[in-house]
Amino acid sequence: MSEQKDEWWVSRGGHTFGPVTFAQVVESAKEGRLEPRTDMLFGGGLSDWVPAGEVEGVFERRAAGDSAWEAPPVMGDEKFSESGEFDFKKTGAEKLDLPGATRLTWFLGMTLFPGLLVAGISVLIPMVAPRLGQGHEPYAALLFLVVPLVMLWVTLMRFQNLAMHRWCVLLLWVPILNLWLQYRLFACPSGYGHTKRMDGIGTVLAVIFWLGTALSMASAGFIFAQGGMAALKASEENGQLRVLLNQWDELKGAVEKDGGAEAPAPEN
Repeated sequence: MSEQKDEWWVSRGGHTFGPVTFAQVVESAKEGRLEPRTDMLFGGGLSDWVPAGEVEGVFERRAAGDSAWEAPPVMGDEKFSESGEFDFKKTGAEKLDLPGATRLTWFLGMTLFPGLLVAGISVLIPMVAPRLGQGHEPYAALLFLVVPLVMLWVTLMRFQNLAMHRWCVLLLWVPILNLWLQYRLFACPSGYGHTKRMDGIGTVLAVIFWLGTALSMASAGFIFAQGGMAALKASEENGQLRVLLNQWDELKGAVEKDGGAEAPAPEN
């Protein structure tokens, strides 16, 4: 690490602490007061905040694999920032200021931004299509593929912000489980996958989400039931159901008649 850039900042729970030296960061990691996945570091020439576990030299890696690091037991407190003493263990992050898409960014990325993209592409296609040459105009519609790609990217960034693995996006196709994931995407604050703590706004959004989900399911069930009753009534009015019932009665009577007849006596 460059001596001229030996200034580092630690971000956790929405608070930024520093500047501190790289030696202090390493010492805190050895004492178990840095969380490698959710505590973020900035400094030493880095262009953006990076998880502490990904900064070379902060955690001692085992020989078994590069992805594993040592996490010794937590020891005492230490003056770690300009604002005074900060005990990572006792404080407990109510909110982790992680990179990625926040609740608002994700919501806009799934509603407003796609609408604006569709409107913009609809205006752009008539100008682009003639330039593609005769017979190739339909290919201009491929520009609409940008919309789902943007929505996918925003969702991946939202999972990162929640401290959840981006591969969770595949679970959105699993029934029932996708409701739980959509709830987290819609309502939960940054770092919820690690802290499991909900803030005030998240509580309100959670009520809105589950109430809206319950109302939607109830409405769908009511519409389905109404449709079934209407179809049944129409079928009865057309006489189809009555014909089927008459045929069933005739068949039932024939079976009972055959069953009640006496069997012939055997020949000698």
